[in-house]
Amino acid sequence: MKRIVLAGAALALAIVAVPSGAAPAPQSKIVHAEGCVEPGVEARCLMVKDLKSGVLYNVFIKDPKPSIGDGIEFTGVPHNGLTTCMQGIALDVTDWARKDSLKCSQLEAPKK
Repeated sequence: MKRIVLAGAALALAIVAVPSGAAPAPQSKIVHAEGCVEPGVEARCLMVKDLKSGVLYNVFIKDPKPSIGDGIEFTGVPHNGLTTCMQGIALDVTDWARKDSLKCSQLEAPKK
C-alpha cells in the first residue's frame, strides 16, 4: 500500500515539474471586413461597422487615411495597447482600399 501512495506522489511531482512554456504562443487573429467609415464619439477615432458580421471596429489606419463616409475594405489585426476610443474592437489596419460599390452616408446604413 505504501508503494502505491509513493508512486502516486512521485507521479504528481513529475506532472508539476513539466515546464508550462511548452505550449505555442497564440497567434494574432487576422480580421477582414468592409463597411463605411464613421466618426467615433471621441475626436480622431474612426469606426467601421462590418457589413457581414455587424461588428463595430475602431480602426487605426496610417496615412493616407480614408475620409468619413468612404466605403472601405480592410484587413487588420487586434490593436495591442490602450486606446482613447471607447467604442468597437480596436484594430491596427494593415491594408485597406476604397470600395466605391458601397454607397455610404453618415445618416444611413451602407448599401451594396
